[in-house]
Amino acid sequence: MFVILHALGMFVADTFKSRSPLEAEILFLRHQLNVALRHAPHRVALRSGDRAYMVWMSRLWPNLLDVVQVVQPQTVLRWHRAGFRVYWALEVAEAGGAAQD
Repeated sequence: MFVILHALGMFVADTFKSRSPLEAEILFLRHQLNVALRHAPHRVALRSGDRAYMVWMSRLWPNLLDVVQVVQPQTVLRWHRAGFRVYWALEVAEAGGAAQD
């Protein structure tokens, strides 16, 4: 019962919270994605405008850098594949093992 009341209380509290930190994080992540998607051979080239934008955002929301990491696309793909392998291993284990003929 306490868990339900706690969840309901958190839901009500979240409706009154400011969403500006979340919007700032989304904006920052979108900008990082735009930078990463530019055609670059090996290393992402930050332009002076990119640096200025990131400095401005980090000064406006100082805790933004606590939740944001700059990673390479290959790293994200590796994390996704590893998570997918774990997911399917658990699915197979719950089903009782691999299918037998």
